Amino acid sequence: MVCSRCSRRSSQKNEKCLLEPFDLKKWLKLAIIVALAGGGGSSGYNGSTPNTGNSDLSDLPFSYIPDGNGFVDQITSMPDLPLILAIVGSIGLFVLILWYISSVMDFVFVESITKNDVRFWEYSKKYMRMGLNLFIIRFVLAIGFFAIFIMAALPMIIQIINDPSTSFLPMLIAGGMSLVAVILIISIFSAIIYSFIYLCIPIAMYDKIGIIEALEKVVATFRQDWKQMIGYWFGRFILWTGGGVVFGIIILFLILIPGLFFLFIDAIIYFALSWIIQQSIIWLILAPIAIIEIALLILFSIMAIMPLHVFMKYHMLLFLEKWRPDTTIPFFDLADES
Repeated sequence: MVCSRCSRRSSQKNEKCLLEPFDLKKWLKLAIIVALAGGGGSSGYNGSTPNTGNSDLSDLPFSYIPDGNGFVDQITSMPDLPLILAIVGSIGLFVLILWYISSVMDFVFVESITKNDVRFWEYSKKYMRMGLNLFIIRFVLAIGFFAIFIMAALPMIIQIINDPSTSFLPMLIAGGMSLVAVILIISIFSAIIYSFIYLCIPIAMYDKIGIIEALEKVVATFRQDWKQMIGYWFGRFILWTGGGVVFGIIILFLILIPGLFFLFIDAIIYFALSWIIQQSIIWLILAPIAIIEIALLILFSIMAIMPLHVFMKYHMLLFLEKWRPDTTIPFFDLADES
């Protein structure tokens, strides 16, 4: 199949791009591009603390949500509501800027690995307009998916408006399964649409057309040869799953070993300074050191996962080259292969 041949050629190109010769500066620039394009790992923490019965907690906003009426009253009565809205708006604007940068980096990533020549600023300036068009498409899609979710949750919203005293928990239990089904359907359609979008990026670049026109060409090719696309999706699922496990283990060691070493150094510094200066000053000294160590661990993890993203991008481009021969992708070793 096309997908299996693409995997073999992707491995060869991946090796030639990253190891022939090995260039640490090139790895670092590619890692930054992958991270900005949204290919880097992320983690989050959602914690909750139990209600200990302390009466002082009842005065805090959202310390308890007895019903819909209380929820609305707590929001409207918050004295710092304008400040909170300003902070939320600033965060939203920052997220949109990062989203635009991510759209530009998708083009920069493709250009970098096809030419095997990473020029961050030059390619960024070159694809600012295309990145803006891609950002607008993604933003519209996000609004559309969010609107579908709101429509699915509309019965619960209407219930809260009509009867504010309704308890949230039974309502969430009753409508939770339907919302999960809607989220699952949205996720599947989103994955399919974004798969088309990623395929249309190199078409727009090298056929010198707009994103929408490139997307139309991808859809037209899919109608003619949808079986290869199904195999492509299945193959990429297997590759991402297997590669995620392997590189996950590698990243674990890359973080665990330096992390333990950093903890050992921090402990030595702490005990050495504890005999000389006050404890509060010790933490002021250790805080910037800890920030630098965390930044290094994040950099290690991004650089470790980068080869997998380069391989998968080559896999996509090689599949596109075979699946849609009308688009000529100028690989850096195209002359040698021909």
